[in-house]
Amino acid sequence: MAGEEMMFRMEEVGSARRGTEQKTGSFADANSDDEDDYYICPITDDPVSPSKEICDYLKNLIHNKQQLTAASPTQHSFQYKAAWKHAIEKAKSMPDPWAQFHLEEIETELCVRYRYNGVTGEWAQDQVYIKMASQPFGRGAMRECFRTKKLSNFSHSSKWTAASNYVAKRYIEPVDREVYLEDVRLQMEAKLWGEEYNRHRPPKQVDIMQVCVLEMSQRPGKPLFHLEHYIEGKYIKYNSNSGFVRDENIRLTPQAFSHFTFERSGHQLIVVDIQGVGDLYTDPQIHTDCGTDFGDGNLGMRGMALFFHSHLCNKICKSMGLTPFDLSPAEKAQLNCTSKLLKSAKTVLRGHEEHCGSPRVRTISGGRLPPLLSRLSETSSNDDAVSDSDSIPCSPMQFSSSVGKSSLGTDSPLGWSFTSEIDLQGEKNNNIPEHRDQESGGDSGCPSERRSEGDPAEHGDRKPMAVSAKSAPSANIPSRQRLTEEKWSVFHTTRQNIHRPSCVAVEVERLNALDLERKMGKSILGKVHLAMVRYHEAGRFCEKDEEWDRDSAMYHLERAAMCGELEAIVALGQCYLQLPHHILPENTVEDNEENRKIGFQYLLKAAEAGDRPCMILVARAFDTGVSLPPDRTQDWKEAVHWYNCALNMTDYDEGGEFDGMQDEPQYLLLAREAEMYQEGQFGLDKDFQRAGDLYTEAADGAMEAMKGRLANKYYMKAEEAWGMMEE
Repeated sequence: MAGEEMMFRMEEVGSARRGTEQKTGSFADANSDDEDDYYICPITDDPVSPSKEICDYLKNLIHNKQQLTAASPTQHSFQYKAAWKHAIEKAKSMPDPWAQFHLEEIETELCVRYRYNGVTGEWAQDQVYIKMASQPFGRGAMRECFRTKKLSNFSHSSKWTAASNYVAKRYIEPVDREVYLEDVRLQMEAKLWGEEYNRHRPPKQVDIMQVCVLEMSQRPGKPLFHLEHYIEGKYIKYNSNSGFVRDENIRLTPQAFSHFTFERSGHQLIVVDIQGVGDLYTDPQIHTDCGTDFGDGNLGMRGMALFFHSHLCNKICKSMGLTPFDLSPAEKAQLNCTSKLLKSAKTVLRGHEEHCGSPRVRTISGGRLPPLLSRLSETSSNDDAVSDSDSIPCSPMQFSSSVGKSSLGTDSPLGWSFTSEIDLQGEKNNNIPEHRDQESGGDSGCPSERRSEGDPAEHGDRKPMAVSAKSAPSANIPSRQRLTEEKWSVFHTTRQNIHRPSCVAVEVERLNALDLERKMGKSILGKVHLAMVRYHEAGRFCEKDEEWDRDSAMYHLERAAMCGELEAIVALGQCYLQLPHHILPENTVEDNEENRKIGFQYLLKAAEAGDRPCMILVARAFDTGVSLPPDRTQDWKEAVHWYNCALNMTDYDEGGEFDGMQDEPQYLLLAREAEMYQEGQFGLDKDFQRAGDLYTEAADGAMEAMKGRLANKYYMKAEEAWGMMEE
């Protein structure tokens, strides 16, 4: 097998692999207290290498349901142990692909290793022995990679020829030490989303590489490196953080995984920049709704828009209940080529995929949660409680604080499930545009060559130490806490019903159940559609000399308005009423009665949402009758209502004028309202007392704005109105 171009599979092995009393065959969490990345051998109870040969050999046995169900428990146990023995012997006989580089002759270095727990949001620290090559073997646009070997803490042998193969990465240009930590947090966050995806039983499992930070304490300046396994196979970049999708030998799983994270997180994030060997990914990027965390590669909702502009739902998306993102007919036509390529993908559905957000997807069945967490787990996606992004944490980063503070029962550490599987088909690694590192190896800088996934076990019996502020690479690293099975269960259960579909129709149903204040401007999906409008307007989705797609831009502007995005509502109202608008200013619609009705409805909706310019426009329409649709009549009582709403806005600058574009100052609105009370028409009764008071208030406002002549005019009108009252 060593002489072949081998692509390995690692699948979820169910109860036979996980076990109930021990973590037999599970890929241990790199953050657990006394474990590194290893498998517990069911025969000897000793930690062994998570070799691809073991997983590749066992997967056929474990997933052969007919063989397992036909066998008795005794037969099953015998077969399982025999498979482990054979796989271990096979793994030990594999030659070291790095033997020719003689890394064992390099000087040994004692380093401090920092590992991050994505669930609790905490760091663990211990010491490891490594040998690192002096020259890089791969280089990307941002980082360079060094061949590295690391001794196992669980092995008492000091034979470096048998040590595990790793890749140490460092930034070419100096960066702040916090950047290294943020990269680890990002990758471990993405790993949690890989776990969540696998729990829904997709046809192919995914996993994200374990990564940690090495502090070279014996070198000047104590430089930092990232450390992760060196894996074998072709390194492929499936999509980027800027909307690129690989066309050659197109894959279904990477795109479905990214789409899944968007819906499963309630639109709060999406994991993109999927790259690696098969479905074992590394160096992903996460776009979040705030767009301020996870480094410069986080493009926020603009990145989400870039993904969905190039994403066409495949059969995995459909089998897992993911909904298509709304695209215009022209945009769908552009994806026809992708549709044809998707038909050539070789992934076969198994028919037992769980829908995204399915209540059947649980970590522990029959377990009882604390009352508060039980209540959180019962909320549904249509509930008001989850209408805001802050109501229930959808991200492990947000959830970590609540987990860390909970007094949960069990202390048994939980290991990761290393469940990666790839298509057994040939793929070519071409140069790929628009990603963070412009080399075939992507951001890792690793070229596409044979790689061997080594044993990440460690040397000696030392256990991880809690990280102190002094010894940590950053003073912000918190103390270490134990990850428990119950905490893991709570983490997944509290996110159980956060799922939100990607289509506007379902989003509108959710928003309609909320009050006006909670639904206006609260939809991330609406903001993604608005970002799509801006990309179209900027010519991002067309060739340099081509005309950008105005119809598609208007399509997404309408979807953003449907999702309660105030900026889109205002722009559409102004456009339909033939008024100047700053979004798509060159787009026009036909001036007819139906469009005027639509435009006025948009303005009225924006006014109700608290947009002051729209309040004034609506008030002027009811006041003068101009811009009123045919189904409405001039109504001064309604006009006064909207004038008062605009006057009650408190965002005035120091000069007494409203600090907004094209807004009228307060004293002009007061004066007009006074005139209306003085004349008393169109459903508004005369009120001279009220008119005099409003004129006086307008005069005071004009005086503050240094409009003395106008202030005197308003004072005289006030006296005139009060005189009419006496008559």
